[in-house]
Amino acid sequence: MRPRARVAASATLTVLVGVGVLWLSGGLRAADTPRSVPPGREVDQHLFRTRLVGAHVAVVKKTKFTAERRLLVINAWVTNPTRETLGTSGADSDHGVFSHGMFLHWNSRNGPLPKLVDAQAIAGNTLFRSLQPQLPTYVAVQYELTPRTVVPDQVTVALASYEHAEAGILDPRGYWEWQARRFEKKVETNPLTHKSGRVTEIIPVLAANVTLPVKR
Repeated sequence: MRPRARVAASATLTVLVGVGVLWLSGGLRAADTPRSVPPGREVDQHLFRTRLVGAHVAVVKKTKFTAERRLLVINAWVTNPTRETLGTSGADSDHGVFSHGMFLHWNSRNGPLPKLVDAQAIAGNTLFRSLQPQLPTYVAVQYELTPRTVVPDQVTVALASYEHAEAGILDPRGYWEWQARRFEKKVETNPLTHKSGRVTEIIPVLAANVTLPVKR
């Protein structure tokens, strides 16, 4: 599955935007492959300035109410260069949050794809989900792993590029969206209403690939 954002739909279809996962087994076209950047080097996504600095596997211990879980955690220093507060995580339909512009390259031989479950900013013992203007913030993006998922010794993360668009005459602020490499149309079925409709999806420009060693 390629990274994508739906930008139009029929009146009969309301859909949630899934966060993309790049499958190495044919998921990318050659033109989609971005430049490679080493860990710790800043990548300008326009909406975010990002330094991916590490990856590790974490275990959330079993409690009375929840089973034990494994997480793949990607850590980054993120700066919001705009004048407005942005989010680290949010509704699936909002790809203007930090974690929705990150995509894992994933090989199906390693088992089920990791599922994005949260992205939290960290300051001391405080966890939050906002990125204040001009303030470098440490962020942990969390992907849940199934028992059958095998995490490789290193993972490659792609970062989307963004662009600012006009919102119309009533809203001078405009909004941010993925910079489009191309658009694709398809028919999808709403899992709640079971109604089908045509959607147009953005295939974003990818600003960079960053390969990170995974700590155990």
